[in-house]
Amino acid sequence: MIIIQYVDEAFAGVGLSFLPSDPHEHAVARFWAAYIDEKLFSSWMMVFRGKTDEEKAAGTKQSFAVVATLEGALQEYSKGKPFFGGDSVGYVDLALGGFVVWVHAIEKLYGLKLFDAAKTLLLAAWLERFGVLDVAKVVMPDVEKLVKLAKMRQAQAAAAVVAAAAAQGN
Repeated sequence: MIIIQYVDEAFAGVGLSFLPSDPHEHAVARFWAAYIDEKLFSSWMMVFRGKTDEEKAAGTKQSFAVVATLEGALQEYSKGKPFFGGDSVGYVDLALGGFVVWVHAIEKLYGLKLFDAAKTLLLAAWLERFGVLDVAKVVMPDVEKLVKLAKMRQAQAAAAVVAAAAAQGN
């Protein structure tokens, strides 16, 4: 996100800006981008790397809480427009957009529908709008490849735990 902010500032006045020019709105956008990076990612890591069912359940619960908070942020920040940035993709959209493919992968891996239209109508619609953007399609990895990678990493982590336990037993 730092690079996006740099490009936005270095090329101010050339094309659309990702960050709002109003200082308050600028700070709010940076807050929500940081929130996404810190809270959403850490809760997902609890789901992916949890050693017990309880740890994974705690990560799942935290993930749904973060998504509910983001639903409220989208409602307030977008002012009824399609994106966090209004009519076009903005800084917060880019921050959350980096997780779009993981939203789909988590659903395939764990059956968790985090952006569910029944619970988070605005985010579910945002997910669809963002996912069909030509630029998003070009840069997002294939969900199936990501699922395969995640399963491989989980198997490696499980094997490392078994190997460590065996080494302690010797």
